[in-house]
Amino acid sequence: MKKIFLILAVAAVSLTSCSDYLADNTNVNSPLESSLPPRLILPGAQAQAFRTQAINMNRLGSIMTNAWGGNIYQFTNPLQVEYSYNFDNNTYAAVWDGLYRSVGNFQKIIDTPLENQGNFIAISKIMKAHYMQYIVDLYGDSPYFEAFKGQQNLTPAYTDDAVIYKELIKELEEARALIQNPSATAEGVATDVVFSGNMSKWLQLANTIELRILLRQSKLTDAATVTYLNTKYAELQSLNNFVTSDVLINPGYSSSNNDKQNPFFGSFVRDAAGSTTNTTNTLFTSSKHFADVLNGEAGGPTAGVIDPRRSRLWTLIGGKVVGTDQGQKPVPGQNNSTNPTSRFGLGLTNYVGANTAERTAAGSAKSGVIMLLSESKFLQAEAVERGFLTGTAQTLFNEGVQASFTYLGATIGTYTTQIESVPNFGWAASTDKIRVILTQKWIALSGIHGVENYINYTRTGFPVIPGSINGFNLQPTRPKRLIYPLSEYNANSGNVPILTSAQVTTQGPFWYVP
Repeated sequence: MKKIFLILAVAAVSLTSCSDYLADNTNVNSPLESSLPPRLILPGAQAQAFRTQAINMNRLGSIMTNAWGGNIYQFTNPLQVEYSYNFDNNTYAAVWDGLYRSVGNFQKIIDTPLENQGNFIAISKIMKAHYMQYIVDLYGDSPYFEAFKGQQNLTPAYTDDAVIYKELIKELEEARALIQNPSATAEGVATDVVFSGNMSKWLQLANTIELRILLRQSKLTDAATVTYLNTKYAELQSLNNFVTSDVLINPGYSSSNNDKQNPFFGSFVRDAAGSTTNTTNTLFTSSKHFADVLNGEAGGPTAGVIDPRRSRLWTLIGGKVVGTDQGQKPVPGQNNSTNPTSRFGLGLTNYVGANTAERTAAGSAKSGVIMLLSESKFLQAEAVERGFLTGTAQTLFNEGVQASFTYLGATIGTYTTQIESVPNFGWAASTDKIRVILTQKWIALSGIHGVENYINYTRTGFPVIPGSINGFNLQPTRPKRLIYPLSEYNANSGNVPILTSAQVTTQGPFWYVP
């Protein structure tokens, strides 16, 4: 747990520009760090937490839900760990380490002894709930009550994941109370790099995160849980106040150096110097399955319906998205020249300009996405369809599709009308409305917030996607969770549960029901 107890070195914020929110980590026990006020901790905590979401979590989800493929024409057996489903304690370890480190920073704000910090505490509770939910979703039981205590407890006990979920609801309720009943002397949140201190928008995000937490548990049927969920849904219904615009983050992203870039762009597209030597810049392409869906390929699930978002999600080759099957092997003599594949499109990269420097500057400065409006709409549509909230599920579904087009900069045209007759992609032709909601959500979030799609797949089996080919899958099914990282087995061996690669293909978090 060593990395859990680090805090961002953001003291320089008071002396320099907002781009210095993108700082490295230093020890929480240094005198300087222990005296930092929340206004200096918050922006760095937000930026570093999002970095884990945009890179590691996004990659995990986009690959595991068959939206991304590997560039087999430049790399030998790319993404073979993901394609094999054979995860170990090194697989995506950066998710655990990055999220715990960031939540520890939010907890430091929550525990501040300073007065008039209610706005900072509320924001930190919301961010804590957002990211700790993903710890539970991806790992199950985790350190919670004994975590974030620095040198006072280096080997924290694990808390039951169902208990953590209820604690996260409490965090959101407490944040809501702070926002709805502000102190007249509360300090303003000028250093907030998400909503610039607009607490009304933070309230909407808190409600939407709570809705997501509740929906994860939709398959649980025991009386106590059902009663609890119904109570919480009723409270949300009375508020009826969810995210109404894309939730973006920008602490001053720029191409001034690699560390200050939009993390998606810097990791997956191009570094600040314009180099393509970083292998991740050319590692990813569309999966063939995702390409077929977007292209409306004959014989595919959307036969005849071309998705106008395709040129915003991926570059087109010969007028189409061209990808690779997950597990596909190249034929000798094939290369990027003979078999070009699609790269990330303008809707994801903002990669525009007359030359490399201009394009890199535009992409590097693009705001990141914590939550899309389309995600909020699809969450509401699912809740209404399941009978948890009142409203019109079809209207919310259509608004979610439109919000996806708007964010990506695509023109929807006749897509809504055309897709109506396609089962599992359009509302009218789909018997299973939950499936169509989560399938369109998969398209909207792939490459942006991919981990959400992966967790939805684990929870519901939707979207329906093919597995890897050519015998890559050493385990029979996709993992339902990640294995605790090696750092945890080394530093907290007396508490961390022991899991095998085979076990994580059958065991999920508490809300998982086969």
